[in-house]
Amino acid sequence: MQFFIYAFFMLLWGWILSGAYVRYILPLISSVYSTIDAMKESRQSVPGALSFILKIIMTVSQAYVLGAWSAYCVLRTMSFMQHPDASGWLYYPTAFLICEGVLGIVAKRETYRGFFSVIHTAMAMGFFVMFALNPYFLATVYPWFPPLMKISIG
Repeated sequence: MQFFIYAFFMLLWGWILSGAYVRYILPLISSVYSTIDAMKESRQSVPGALSFILKIIMTVSQAYVLGAWSAYCVLRTMSFMQHPDASGWLYYPTAFLICEGVLGIVAKRETYRGFFSVIHTAMAMGFFVMFALNPYFLATVYPWFPPLMKISIG
């Protein structure tokens, strides 16, 4: 029963995240990318360099926001793994599939505008494995998240 509670709420929060991100965040990001592309098409050096810097900033910030979903999935799995009847072979693969599925839904809805428009989602997908194998890295990248979920790392 514990596993079904775990999986149900992971799916629920994943559905909420993907719907909210696609509905409210992606239109804003798309409009910013349209502005950046217009700056780049001016063929001047200053707007071109500024558009490149803005794309890097947007990629890093989007990777951080979407990576928080991967961190949540790992921390929630660690939380449920503390129960005596839990086994890792069931929880971690389930978390991986749900996490990657939700990030895949977000990635599918994004418009491809070059390398910088897709790398943040791939980074967030990779964060799950990195955080699951090294929770100390999770605590370094998101130091506010483990205390928020009442989990001690280290």
